[in-house]
Amino acid sequence: MKTIQLQVEDDNYESFLTIIKSLKKGMIKNLAVKEDSIVDDFEQTKIYFQKSLENIENGNTQLLSEEQYTNQMNNFKKNLKSKYANN
Repeated sequence: MKTIQLQVEDDNYESFLTIIKSLKKGMIKNLAVKEDSIVDDFEQTKIYFQKSLENIENGNTQLLSEEQYTNQMNNFKKNLKSKYANN
């Protein structure tokens, strides 16, 4: 089964739904409509960053210096290359 995500302009929405609903029965398993909302996206992003900041402030998140991060990422890449070199 495949999943397809589409964005449809409001003025074409009803026509699009008519086309989709006229397809052979069983071709589409699930049809879900999600309204675009910049406010919802902003609020979710705001909550994510607030939680991240709280975790930093209360010591639940380890922060790395740029050098530590670079070293860890380089080691990670080397490990991946050695692990999957023969694949």
